[in-house]
Amino acid sequence: MLTSLVFSLVAPTAANLPQSLGRASQSLFYRLLDSYDPALAANLHDAEGIKPYTVSNLVLGKIGGKRKQIAAGQTGWLRFTGLTTDVSRILLTIAQNPPDRIEMDGVLFAVTGVTIDPAVHPWAGRISYQDFAAPYLLAGSARPHRHITLSFESPTTFRSQRKFIPFPLPEQVFGGLLMRWQQFAPVALNPEVRRFAAETVAVSRYRLRTTSLPYKQKGMQVGFIGEATFTALNTDRYWLNILHLLANYAFYSGVGYQATVGLGQTRVVSK
Repeated sequence: MLTSLVFSLVAPTAANLPQSLGRASQSLFYRLLDSYDPALAANLHDAEGIKPYTVSNLVLGKIGGKRKQIAAGQTGWLRFTGLTTDVSRILLTIAQNPPDRIEMDGVLFAVTGVTIDPAVHPWAGRISYQDFAAPYLLAGSARPHRHITLSFESPTTFRSQRKFIPFPLPEQVFGGLLMRWQQFAPVALNPEVRRFAAETVAVSRYRLRTTSLPYKQKGMQVGFIGEATFTALNTDRYWLNILHLLANYAFYSGVGYQATVGLGQTRVVSK
């Protein structure tokens, strides 16, 4: 099960917070998870490797320098996603029994709504893996479009061989999405997707800008935000369907390094 839960929030008082609250979002996620399933929260916290959730930064306030200036009465939102049935089950429970307030970095925010309905908020959603994959794996004879545009809405970067890559190379984007899919989806995809992306997919257009993102305790790293269009030079229907599946999976799984602390929030842009 894939789930995206969105909190609608209002700030009762003015506040001055760090620009990046990804760690605070992650801490809140674990506190909420622990209140319903302590064992699951502990297992996820201690697990190594790819984790079955993402969190967003707090989308509220005006950024100035490295700080986020929040005015009293200002509204915004926060998002959690689940990539497994266990995590999605807790997110659904929260949607049905939302808290009145949440705390981030010592500041309380009033919760005015919680939803998994995309008709209510464009970043919300809920779907089974089977229903998500069916349009691509069981597609008819129509050939998918060979162009895919992704919007990287929060700072994004990739890490490979102990180096950071602040650009959406096709093999990094689709290879990383493939790793997440293979880890959590009930149906495995062809492992040659990464090679296909590296050899036959190009970045044909982009509108990106570099931005800073947090690294470790007090460090900073370079990332990017904006849009990039990927074009497949090989238009085989099977491979194009897999690329489109993975591109749309990014909405739930995030892209790149540390999607569990607010980085790599990504979605397909319809052209």
